[in-house]
Amino acid sequence: MSAAVAAPQLALVSRGTERWLSAEEAMTRTGWSAFWLREQVKRGRVTSRDSQTIAPNGRPLREYLESSLPDTPSAAPQTQLTVVGPPPSALGPLFSGLSAASERIVLSDSKAQLQAEQRLAIIQPLLDYSANAERFTQLRLADGRSVTSLERMIEYAAGTAGQSTRTIKRWIAAYRTIGFAGLADRIRIDKGQSRWFSRNYNASILAAYLYLNERQSVSFVHEQLGYEAETLGLDINDLPSRETVRVFLSQSISPAMKALAREGQREYRLRMAPYVRRGYVDVFANQIWVGDHAIHDVEISNDLFEEVPFGTPGRLRMSAFVDYRSRKAWATWAWEGSSRSIAATVVRAMLEDGPPEGIYVDNGKDYKKVAKGAIKASDLPESKDDDTKAPEKWWERECEAIEKTGLLARLGISVTHCIPRHPQSKHVERFFRTMHMHFDARHSTYTSGSPFTRPEATENAMMRHRWLLKAGRVAESNHPLASRFILGCLTWLDEYNNTPQHGEGMDGCTPNQIFDAERNPNQKSVPERSAIALLLLDYVVRKVRECAITLNKYRYTPRPEDRLAWAAMHEANECDVRVGFNSGDPEYVVVTDMDGRFLAWLEAEPLLRFAPNDKITQAQIGESMSIRRGLEKATKASLSAIAVEARRNGARTAEESLYSRLLIPTTTGDIITQRKPRVESTSEPENQLVPGEAADRLAARLRRK
Repeated sequence: MSAAVAAPQLALVSRGTERWLSAEEAMTRTGWSAFWLREQVKRGRVTSRDSQTIAPNGRPLREYLESSLPDTPSAAPQTQLTVVGPPPSALGPLFSGLSAASERIVLSDSKAQLQAEQRLAIIQPLLDYSANAERFTQLRLADGRSVTSLERMIEYAAGTAGQSTRTIKRWIAAYRTIGFAGLADRIRIDKGQSRWFSRNYNASILAAYLYLNERQSVSFVHEQLGYEAETLGLDINDLPSRETVRVFLSQSISPAMKALAREGQREYRLRMAPYVRRGYVDVFANQIWVGDHAIHDVEISNDLFEEVPFGTPGRLRMSAFVDYRSRKAWATWAWEGSSRSIAATVVRAMLEDGPPEGIYVDNGKDYKKVAKGAIKASDLPESKDDDTKAPEKWWERECEAIEKTGLLARLGISVTHCIPRHPQSKHVERFFRTMHMHFDARHSTYTSGSPFTRPEATENAMMRHRWLLKAGRVAESNHPLASRFILGCLTWLDEYNNTPQHGEGMDGCTPNQIFDAERNPNQKSVPERSAIALLLLDYVVRKVRECAITLNKYRYTPRPEDRLAWAAMHEANECDVRVGFNSGDPEYVVVTDMDGRFLAWLEAEPLLRFAPNDKITQAQIGESMSIRRGLEKATKASLSAIAVEARRNGARTAEESLYSRLLIPTTTGDIITQRKPRVESTSEPENQLVPGEAADRLAARLRRK
């Protein structure tokens, strides 16, 4: 093709007998309005010319070539129309700009607003004429005629405003059809479009292909148009500039198409794809939990996880559940997320607030393992004891059952998996974004989640930590420790649950307030702790000392208010017990006896602050002393109760029992060997010595010796 034409373009190949139609005839044949007929002429799709007929305004009327009109039955056989390229509608979003026939309904700029106001002031008398025509009878036209009809009123308004009657009629029609916004000038047909690419359709397709399908840069597209000029039939002296190419690619291609082609399906679905919003107020609090994993954007130093060497740098993984109605969140942490960390989160949340009716989770393998076999609680079969196995092996069978069926089925919790790769379906993602912004970003080793946006200070800290780790001086690193990081996130999580929110259904209340106020009336009770203990599948043997056990350098004791647990641990002192724990959540452990019978739940013992005058510290000390006194008092009471009950049943002391069995003889002369003491007489006064005489006699006796 040697010359470029408009797209889509109607090229007249040959002209034979030409027939020209008036505007009325052309509109009758095509069914177009006068406006659309003029638009087709402007776009080069219909050929027109001035006729010999002069209009009342002194201008020649336009006439239109019959063969250039669509669906022309009388077109000459020798006239051939060649369509170059598909119509713009076939390209979808590529040329999906506003239609030329569309009208504005709102005026967004002050210039158009002023123009519409001025034109409304001109036609306002015409709009009022029908209601009260007598008001305008005194008006005179330029030739002296009175205004006695609407037509003469239009002539009067046109003469006063310096416009033609046709223009005034067009304003009135636009006002009545569209409204006030119709009085302003229409938007340019080619606004936001490149005239050069409109004339060169094939070039626009090539540019779009390279930019979208091949994901090339603007500069590459500009260069390639020059290389392909001959193939495209372009004039080498009429090639577009790089700026023209950039404007075309930025304005003529929709953002949705750019996102899908250049950034991928995931980004497109995240930012462009429509989705259905769920309501929040049609469910109760603690009825539905939404769960997922997230990796913190902070690099820490390991001091907590035994399976990872001390000081190893890494980013912890959070396993979290968020209550659907109240947005209350629970979380646990692990070096690598798994079904164990999910189980730990479920246990932690259930111990605090009870189980939900169902959970909404991702499609990951770890979640599917947890959810395997999960059904509604009402559909769960009654459990039956299996008497065919040895009683001491019951806990092994239960652990195997959890591996096979999943813990949610055992707890009567239903499960729903979200749409794969569709983050809008889990609003826990919003909680994770809040966590990244308001907790992770506060740390000096914040990684931002991407190496391209990672702060330079973080890069330096990461290199220094690795150098110190290699040199065996990891203690000098400024990386936050894993244990301290987790405690900090727990504190932030408590602040989050007590911070007012303004999302749908929150109304400025905190998650804890909504959770308490909108609690599920059919709330299930907390499962038996012996059943929850089965979720912690790692067991070790430890000895109880001072009512506590030590595991992984942590000391675990019962909660202060759990006096039954304190009593159980008190009775198990200096005995071996089995300790069930989850390495992903070191805060809780469960203790059973060596036969697997449940004893108590324990939690990591908080260290007491050295603050003698602090009221909180004093209260903790007082509570600890109360537990000590209570256990001792209970032990003494048990001893007293045993003594009372035994005496009531006729029991005798050991002494009483002994003397009740011995036969003591009445005469003891034969069995007593002790010599009787000699009794000296004190009746002779001469034998008595005064103190001075006794001293003299003693001195004389010593001299003789």
